[in-house]
Amino acid sequence: MAIEIPSDQQIWVTTNEAEELTGYNRRYLKQLANKNSKLPDDERLIKVRKRSGLFYELWLPDLLRYINEIGYGPHQDKK
Repeated sequence: MAIEIPSDQQIWVTTNEAEELTGYNRRYLKQLANKNSKLPDDERLIKVRKRSGLFYELWLPDLLRYINEIGYGPHQDKK
Protein backbone atom coordinates (compact mmCIF):
# COMPACT_ATOMS: atom_id res chain seq x y z
CA MET A 1 0.00 0.00 0.00
CA ALA A 2 1.55 3.30 -1.09
CA ILE A 3 -0.50 5.79 0.91
CA GLU A 4 1.74 8.03 3.03
CA ILE A 5 0.16 10.00 5.87
CA PRO A 6 1.86 12.72 7.92
CA SER A 7 1.89 11.55 11.54
CA ASP A 8 0.63 14.90 12.84
CA GLN A 9 -2.48 14.87 10.66
CA GLN A 10 -5.83 13.66 12.00
CA ILE A 11 -7.53 11.66 9.29
CA TRP A 12 -10.93 10.11 9.78
CA VAL A 13 -12.55 8.46 6.77
CA THR A 14 -16.05 7.13 6.21
CA THR A 15 -16.49 3.54 5.12
CA ASN A 16 -17.20 4.82 1.59
CA GLU A 17 -13.93 6.76 1.52
CA ALA A 18 -12.07 3.81 3.03
CA GLU A 19 -13.47 1.59 0.28
CA GLU A 20 -12.09 3.91 -2.39
CA LEU A 21 -8.69 4.22 -0.71
CA THR A 22 -8.13 0.57 0.17
CA GLY A 23 -10.11 -1.48 -2.33
CA TYR A 24 -11.87 -3.29 0.53
CA ASN A 25 -15.61 -3.86 0.23
CA ARG A 26 -17.76 -1.30 2.08
CA ARG A 27 -19.81 -4.01 3.84
CA TYR A 28 -16.63 -5.62 5.17
CA LEU A 29 -15.40 -2.23 6.41
CA LYS A 30 -18.76 -1.57 8.11
CA GLN A 31 -18.56 -4.97 9.84
CA LEU A 32 -14.99 -4.24 10.89
CA ALA A 33 -16.04 -0.83 12.25
CA ASN A 34 -19.06 -2.30 14.06
CA LYS A 35 -16.99 -5.05 15.71
CA ASN A 36 -14.30 -2.59 16.78
CA SER A 37 -16.85 -0.10 18.13
CA LYS A 38 -18.17 -2.74 20.54
CA LEU A 39 -14.73 -3.29 22.08
CA PRO A 40 -13.29 -1.14 24.88
CA ASP A 41 -11.16 1.69 23.46
CA ASP A 42 -7.87 0.17 24.57
CA GLU A 43 -8.64 -3.16 22.84
CA ARG A 44 -9.61 -1.76 19.44
CA LEU A 45 -7.40 -2.53 16.46
CA ILE A 46 -8.86 0.49 14.65
CA LYS A 47 -10.19 3.67 16.23
CA VAL A 48 -13.84 4.03 15.24
CA ARG A 49 -16.50 6.64 15.81
CA LYS A 50 -20.15 6.51 14.86
CA ARG A 51 -21.55 9.65 13.27
CA SER A 52 -25.22 10.63 13.38
CA GLY A 53 -26.12 7.03 14.16
CA LEU A 54 -25.97 6.30 10.43
CA PHE A 55 -22.37 5.72 9.49
CA TYR A 56 -18.93 5.01 10.89
CA GLU A 57 -15.67 6.85 10.57
CA LEU A 58 -12.40 4.95 10.79
CA TRP A 59 -9.02 6.31 11.82
CA LEU A 60 -7.09 5.96 8.56
CA PRO A 61 -3.60 5.30 10.02
CA ASP A 62 -5.04 2.43 12.12
CA LEU A 63 -6.95 1.05 9.14
CA LEU A 64 -3.83 1.04 6.94
CA ARG A 65 -1.81 -0.63 9.70
CA TYR A 66 -4.55 -3.27 10.09
CA ILE A 67 -4.53 -3.94 6.35
CA ASN A 68 -0.75 -4.25 6.19
CA GLU A 69 -0.42 -6.45 9.29
CA ILE A 70 -3.67 -8.43 9.56
CA GLY A 71 -5.83 -7.76 6.51
CA TYR A 72 -7.06 -10.51 4.25
CA GLY A 73 -6.80 -8.43 1.17
CA PRO A 74 -9.36 -6.44 -0.77
CA HIS A 75 -12.80 -7.95 -0.40
CA GLN A 76 -14.99 -7.19 -3.38
CA ASP A 77 -18.74 -7.73 -3.74
CA LYS A 78 -19.61 -11.28 -4.70
CA LYS A 79 -21.90 -11.16 -7.69
